[in-house]
Amino acid sequence: MRGTIALPARWPGWSAANTLVLPIDPRDWSPPGAPIELDGVAFAPKRELHVTVIGKALGAEVRENIDADALHRVWESQPWRLRRSSWRIRLRKPDADVESIIEPVALPAMARLHAWLGAALGRSLPVPPPHVTLYVRGDAAGIGVPDTATLASLRVGTPWRS
Repeated sequence: MRGTIALPARWPGWSAANTLVLPIDPRDWSPPGAPIELDGVAFAPKRELHVTVIGKALGAEVRENIDADALHRVWESQPWRLRRSSWRIRLRKPDADVESIIEPVALPAMARLHAWLGAALGRSLPVPPPHVTLYVRGDAAGIGVPDTATLASLRVGTPWRS
């Protein structure tokens, strides 16, 4: 299914690693069903799809410095909708045998949340490029992408449409 997907506005909760992920219902966007091979390299499909809204380092700082109730209210006030792009980008971690294939998505609520977090922390925050990891190699968790500069530095080859 292509297009816009409405995501739950309910607070999803922190992971054990201090990340905040927005799960995608498989009825709205099914995870890939089979491995793929790209340039002779095998990639395993992700079993569940999500957008990481807050990564580990920022998550730890937010949990320590921002009132949880205020954060929950801001989260739940956002229209959490994503729009698929159908683009694929291959990423490779330097000096590691870890790669992933992602689909960038439009998720305007993520930028609004990061603007609010930045104001609450007293500084400007980069907005991580919203994306969904579809395939991985070398690490089932994929590759952390905290900002657009990192995304550009990890990109391998030319993006393509699926």
